[in-house]
Amino acid sequence: MGESQIECIALGKQYTRNKQTINVLNDINLTINLNEIVIIKGRSGAGKSTLLNLMCGLIKPTTGKVIIENKCISELPNNELSRLLSNHIGIIFQSFNLLPTYTIYENIEIAMVPDGSKPRLNKDVIMSLLEQFNLKEKATLLPAELSIGQQQKIAIIRTLVRQPSIIFADEPTGSVDDETAGEILHHLKYLKEQKGATIVIATHGTVPESFADRVIFIENGQIKSNKK
Repeated sequence: MGESQIECIALGKQYTRNKQTINVLNDINLTINLNEIVIIKGRSGAGKSTLLNLMCGLIKPTTGKVIIENKCISELPNNELSRLLSNHIGIIFQSFNLLPTYTIYENIEIAMVPDGSKPRLNKDVIMSLLEQFNLKEKATLLPAELSIGQQQKIAIIRTLVRQPSIIFADEPTGSVDDETAGEILHHLKYLKEQKGATIVIATHGTVPESFADRVIFIENGQIKSNKK
């Protein structure tokens, strides 16, 4: 049994719409270990993206709690949560969230601002990652000048550039071709094996189960299976 890094305890999320309560997640109990790749799998609307957003602190639970590295993130003051997100957690969104008026290089550079590293070091790291993803010559272009697959790569580079200890990814290969998907998964695997990262991926099936150490299947807001 590995060392626990993320814990969900009796976690639930409900929304009220038109005076009706909608249960999105109900009584989720889950432990994710240090240096583990976990796939959270389920059909559209099953609750997997909501669970991912709860685990990385982007939304607060209705019931229960999420503990990351012995800290209950839903109880953290905003400044401490921001510090945790900046220093330890990387998030790969289903939507790329690239700034349309910033160049590709600038979109990535923004992610490095909070760590106070030197501009010269930033440039070396950014250009190295762009080269690994075969995008070095695109550094001065705007997001709209790239393909969907290339934009996804940039969103992922923006996350990888800080080398977070935990990565949450929502359908990281859902909108790219097979070759690009392979590159993305290769880099995520590298972060686990060489950097000791813990990786949690939500997918409806675009990421193969064989990529993960464990697969968790969610249906109707509840965990139906949790297997290696």
